[in-house]
Amino acid sequence: DHPAYTQVHSSSALSAASGSQNACRFAAFTNMLAKSATFTVVVAGTSAGHLFSINRVSGTTTTAISTVTLSTNVAGYTTNVACNNTTLAQGDVLMVRSGTDATGIAVVTWELQVAPGANLTE
Repeated sequence: DHPAYTQVHSSSALSAASGSQNACRFAAFTNMLAKSATFTVVVAGTSAGHLFSINRVSGTTTTAISTVTLSTNVAGYTTNVACNNTTLAQGDVLMVRSGTDATGIAVVTWELQVAPGANLTE
């Protein structure tokens, strides 16, 4: 087995301050499992609309994985959301879609694992 199969991989991205936008994309470089997403508030939202839906995009199909509501939590607030070992094929994209709050900003850190048997460059 390749050592990458047992390592945790992570990728972080910053959301934008705008409502109902797609952000924080991660494209799978090989077959992977999405383990979780950690959200850290950078700028507090001003309403209950400061939320993110976590989605997998495979070709033209978008599948909802989970939702996290950050509301008016202050900068530095952090929470973790399970992605339920969602399978990602090479080229699939993980992303979040923001709710209606146009003020709140968060950093999203994806926790990922290379699927056993996935193709890797030696």
